[in-house]
Amino acid sequence: MATNGKRRRRRRPKKAAFNIQLGRELSSPVRDTLNRLFGRYLENPDRTLDDHSSEGLRLYHEMLRKDAQLAMCFRQRALNVMAQGWRIIPGGETREDHERASWVEEVLNGVENLHLSRTRFFRGISHGYVPAEIMFKQCSDGNLGIACFRTRDPERFRFDEHGKLILLGKSPGNEKVMPLEKFVINTWGSDESPFGQGLLRELYPLWFFKNNAIKELVRFVEKFGAPYLWANYPRGLPTAEKDALMEVLKLMHSNAVGIGPEGTEFQVNEIGRQGVIEVFRFIISEYVDRQYAKAILGQTLSTESESGTYALAKFQSKGLQNIIEDDSLWQQAQIDRVIRTLIDINFGPLPVSKYPLFRIAYEEDKDLESYLQAVSVAVNDLGLAVGQSWLRGQIGFPAPRVDDKLLEGNSGAGAGLSEDNKYKNYSIQPAEED
Repeated sequence: MATNGKRRRRRRPKKAAFNIQLGRELSSPVRDTLNRLFGRYLENPDRTLDDHSSEGLRLYHEMLRKDAQLAMCFRQRALNVMAQGWRIIPGGETREDHERASWVEEVLNGVENLHLSRTRFFRGISHGYVPAEIMFKQCSDGNLGIACFRTRDPERFRFDEHGKLILLGKSPGNEKVMPLEKFVINTWGSDESPFGQGLLRELYPLWFFKNNAIKELVRFVEKFGAPYLWANYPRGLPTAEKDALMEVLKLMHSNAVGIGPEGTEFQVNEIGRQGVIEVFRFIISEYVDRQYAKAILGQTLSTESESGTYALAKFQSKGLQNIIEDDSLWQQAQIDRVIRTLIDINFGPLPVSKYPLFRIAYEEDKDLESYLQAVSVAVNDLGLAVGQSWLRGQIGFPAPRVDDKLLEGNSGAGAGLSEDNKYKNYSIQPAEED
């Protein structure tokens, strides 16, 4: 662009109309609760615990202990992620990066009961947070590794106004600040409170409703579900003999008994027991248990319809896959912080992009036939170049080894298939060995 010999001066950006102070929160909820400080820590802001529990998070322990359906839903959510494999990704492409990643993988593989500990980390989803203490050990190479994780009762801990973890003492004034590099906090559901927001906070009304419904059902069965014994005695019978007769009936059939003089008419009005039991069954099984499944697992097809369409089933499957992926990302963040601690105490701090990463190998289920048809169209019709190693990784077919006996297919890639399902001339050839 011509400038007539004059250099155009670049305009300076205008100054901001207000001052920005880095790292300062103007609307932190901690400021609103400073007057609630007892000693040196904050109380959990969970309103459910404030209104319904005198023992804090132990209410949530009781909910899981007393309700098998609720506990199983949370266990299933954890197992959906634990069923996936995991791997350590190097923080770069250099030899040192790969060696560092291999060392981290070796350390994690040597952690005692790692699978169980990772499963217990998911208590953060139900309770809001669950601290797990990292137990370090001396490795054979002289570095510090991890012996095991010890998941602690979150009710024993609080946080201060700076987010530091506080271990409560037996009496006020004996609280201790815990080093964060020694713990995995596993906070879930909140980005402003270290206490998190667990799902049990939202599920408490359902649990309370179900718990009381079960108690009423037991009372109903005790009162109207058992037969009633009635005996007539001659008029003028002494009181002692009446009492003896009553005791005999009680021995025969608990307390659902009665006596009266001869000629006394006694009538038991039958209650529609079946209808009442159906009501309780609907409350407990059809309503509350299904709400549990929807809130925790995202399952609505099996809980709201007796039969569903294929499209609806795929939609629900996609929703479950999204939950698994989200939970995987959450746990990856927890383990990544542990890895950074391991690297820092053994090799010193690194640039953020150079730390190895913990990754859960979650992949969406693929319809292989449709997938290969799409690849066939891309290669044969659109002329796109598709890497063989990439395709093998996508469909889970490893390259054959040198000593493998190869399967012999038909001469045509589409032989034996219907015209609609032919993959034209597209075929996968054995990979060349390096």
